[in-house]
Amino acid sequence: MPLQKSDYEKLSVLTEGDSLPRLLRGLSAESLDYILDASTSHSVEAGRILVQQGDSPEFVFLVLSGTVRTLRIDDSGKEATIRMLQSADTCMEAVLFMGGPSPITVQAVTESRLIFIPENIVKTLAARDAVFANNLLQIVTYHYKNAMHQIDAMNIKTPIQRVGYYLLVKFLERGKGNLEFFFPFRKSMVANYLGMTAETFSRTLCKMKNIGITIGEDKVQMKTSHDLCLFCDSDTESLCAEGNKKSYATCPRHKK
Repeated sequence: MPLQKSDYEKLSVLTEGDSLPRLLRGLSAESLDYILDASTSHSVEAGRILVQQGDSPEFVFLVLSGTVRTLRIDDSGKEATIRMLQSADTCMEAVLFMGGPSPITVQAVTESRLIFIPENIVKTLAARDAVFANNLLQIVTYHYKNAMHQIDAMNIKTPIQRVGYYLLVKFLERGKGNLEFFFPFRKSMVANYLGMTAETFSRTLCKMKNIGITIGEDKVQMKTSHDLCLFCDSDTESLCAEGNKKSYATCPRHKK
């Protein structure tokens, strides 16, 4: 169905919270209207498959609320989680331009509300609006970098390094002033995303207590904002520096 008043209200809240979807950032009112007028919004139940691996992709999906994941499934039915999406995230941009069947499945993890942006609208606007085209390139390169991190983690990093880095990224995404945050996804799904069994993930979470991190059923609690600094790399370092230069200057990683 066409976008409802509540959908525009959710988009407005995202904008006010400085979380406007990357795909829509900097667009003129004309381009934004062009996208939204042609798009539809849908409420989907938990577990709903939006795109099956092997299907022809037809839409870019923008998550207004709820959680969604992308995954690959092998011939035996074994799943590998590729991305985990929350409010303001989008997916399928790169797949639309690949040509051919989708290499991934898209599934709602929880009850979710999404905007479906048609393929022809995405491609037409990319050809005529440089800002939109640049947004698409930024999205593709951002996820390419994240894919490199996943490969690096699964082949080089120990389980505790993988978990620590994941928690550090989530901590920075939520702002360094809050020493408590929640897992946005089920632990079993996070474990799959990090390339480890649920048992290994559980044991690794227990080990995090040794560095001051307390893990509850769905909550992470830190004693200080520096508890996860030992898992920092150049990418998270830049996020930290941009978000809080004062704290960055006092971080144990950078003390002379």
